[in-house]
Amino acid sequence: MQPAALDAPVIVTPPNPSPRPAHATAGDSARARRATRIGLMSVSLGTAGLGGLWQSASATVSAPIGVSDALFVVSGLLWVVLLAQYLRHGGTRWRNVLDDLHHPGQGFTLAYVPIIGMLATGHFARFGVDGARWFYGLFALASAVIAARLLAHWVSGGLGPAPLHPGYLLPVVSGPFIAGTTGSAVALPDAASAAFAVGVLYWLAFGTVILGRLVANGLPGPARPTLTVLTIPPAVGGLAWTAAHGGRVDAVGHGFAGLVLFTVLIVLFLVPHVRQDGFHPGYWIFSFPAAATGNFLVRWLHGAAVPGRQGLTWLVITLVSGVFLVLYAATVGYAARSAGRHRAVAGA
Repeated sequence: MQPAALDAPVIVTPPNPSPRPAHATAGDSARARRATRIGLMSVSLGTAGLGGLWQSASATVSAPIGVSDALFVVSGLLWVVLLAQYLRHGGTRWRNVLDDLHHPGQGFTLAYVPIIGMLATGHFARFGVDGARWFYGLFALASAVIAARLLAHWVSGGLGPAPLHPGYLLPVVSGPFIAGTTGSAVALPDAASAAFAVGVLYWLAFGTVILGRLVANGLPGPARPTLTVLTIPPAVGGLAWTAAHGGRVDAVGHGFAGLVLFTVLIVLFLVPHVRQDGFHPGYWIFSFPAAATGNFLVRWLHGAAVPGRQGLTWLVITLVSGVFLVLYAATVGYAARSAGRHRAVAGA
């Protein structure tokens, strides 16, 4: 699969964007290319999430760790290719990065870059924790800078009339929780606790604002798929908590389980509202919520010693992996059709 061929919209844009107006500048075109590459990072993020699920399966039901390793390698390759393309289209300039961060609908997607890095660092830390700590520090710092810059921009009125949606929770809530999980993986418990505290605070504060805005105003159709992101904070928060406590599930862990299960129930009722006509890579926004939720459920099933946990674990793995197989197949098909259209236009 060649990511450059996937010229579909990023997460929160409609599946068939209008053609570029005649007065658009070269800078507009470069910005659109950067947004597309960062938006496609959702493929890498989802694949890393699936790798995390299989890593938990390896730790709980003796699933082959090689599956998880392979998924993280694929995620890493996509990450490198898409990041290189982003940098090639102007991402090396701080002014362009700020411009992308300040985009009212897609600025949060830049948080994908360090979050994927932290997920990969936590997975491969078993090969050398000392080196992993340096990578963790780098990615955690980058994640904190992006989240702080975004939040400062948002609270100073930078969003304007743009509707708030759960995607904004990714950098300021899910990022710190993932930093907490990775901090535990590289044996930095103090850093893990600090990151977890940041995630809790801004989940309570910013999550309340977003939920209130959703109840009052709803979301326009193109942004509705981001509603599935609601499952990510309780899932990655629960993973961070259990990782910090050696996989044991205590009262707080059960509390996270309740939040995850209730949020999944909400999302199931939202399915008719988030469904869109025709496949496009924006559907990958569903991938990481599914993987993170499955990952937490596997850890909770075994940490809480739930009866029948072996069979339930494999059921979760099968369902989530099945969703990803459908996404991979649909993405390859979409890339082939896009390449065919490009050849037809070039030959006309």
